[in-house]
Amino acid sequence: MFYASSLSQNSSLEYLVSYLQSRYGIAMCKQSLDERFSEKAVYFVKSVFSQLIVEQFSRVLYCEEFLSEFNHVRIKDSTKFNVPSNLAAHYRGCGGSGSVAGISIQYEFDLKTGQFLDLTITEAVRNDQQDAKETAEKVGKDDLVIRDLGYFSITVLQQIRKQKAFFLSKLLAAVSVYDENNVEMDFKKLHAFMTKNGIENCEKSVFIGKDRVPVRLVIGLVPSEVYQERVRRKEKEDRKKGRQMTDKTRFLLHFNLFITNVETSKLPSEKIMPLYRFRWQVELMFKNWKSVFSIHALQKMKEHRYITMLYTRLILIIVNLQIIHQVQSTLSKQGIRDEILSYKKTLQTLKNSFSDILNILRCEQDKAIQLSEDIYRILSKNHWRERRKKRENYVENICLFICLSDK
Repeated sequence: MFYASSLSQNSSLEYLVSYLQSRYGIAMCKQSLDERFSEKAVYFVKSVFSQLIVEQFSRVLYCEEFLSEFNHVRIKDSTKFNVPSNLAAHYRGCGGSGSVAGISIQYEFDLKTGQFLDLTITEAVRNDQQDAKETAEKVGKDDLVIRDLGYFSITVLQQIRKQKAFFLSKLLAAVSVYDENNVEMDFKKLHAFMTKNGIENCEKSVFIGKDRVPVRLVIGLVPSEVYQERVRRKEKEDRKKGRQMTDKTRFLLHFNLFITNVETSKLPSEKIMPLYRFRWQVELMFKNWKSVFSIHALQKMKEHRYITMLYTRLILIIVNLQIIHQVQSTLSKQGIRDEILSYKKTLQTLKNSFSDILNILRCEQDKAIQLSEDIYRILSKNHWRERRKKRENYVENICLFICLSDK
């Protein structure tokens, strides 16, 4: 299973039985192999997967000072993809593109350590807001939760507050905002005031929703070209759905609006947007999982085999990411803080080094140490994330939140 999951292409049963014969001298017909992909096999890989989530070995991805005010910085997102129609009974599609079967993967990680906090496979019809409500109790004291608008729920925000935790989110356009005098904010007037007085950014203490939840509202005006592009995208989206954009929404597009319950001393307003940008790391991660491990492109096969193969690929991804985080942490402790490993490059190399990683687990200690050192040298030599002009720099964003002095 693990060997097949390490391959770029899908593997037929014929290929796998030939591999077993040539590599290990195990003679087996393809029917017998197919029968091994049973309910017990699914239970086994799910158990391994769950245990791996619990017993992760990485501790610090970058440095101890990074976002030290919080216990965990929980960043979560999901990816959905169509699966073969024979899985529709257990994995219903979300209706897009006429799909009848689909899977959603909910992935949450701790930005401070790189550790997996949640990795759940569900049917595609289960949306992000439902996930937020069903997993709210997992948020612990002093955790910071960062998610996109798909997870937005005032009920969940209240639950996070009740658990003495924190949130950072964009403001949903449909949510009403009230000032300290309980008067609903007029964003048209706010835009006119900020434009007239040359104010690009400001912050207000406000209340949101019918329950008047108290939050910090961090407000930033966007450039006119950004506003025009937002209007074009929104109008196109509304035409597809047969609706018309409201004046309120049109004026809201002038702003970047963030809400949080973190006090200013822990999270100044100028750090709100750089911190929220880290959320994009999840989407980049999903992109790499698909391009390197093809989690979305498994061929049609029976349910037990499909789910076994999918979980096995996720297990390999977790193991490889743990290796990457450990190498990054080691480099950071050596004082190499101005470079970050590229997930795409390192995942591809580790995927191609599957046999070496397997040997580390199987061979004697001296040989395992040698293989581990070889992998470390390869990753630390030419697997750095590229610096691109006019693009967000991941390292520079991190450096906004840490102190690099010796004091």
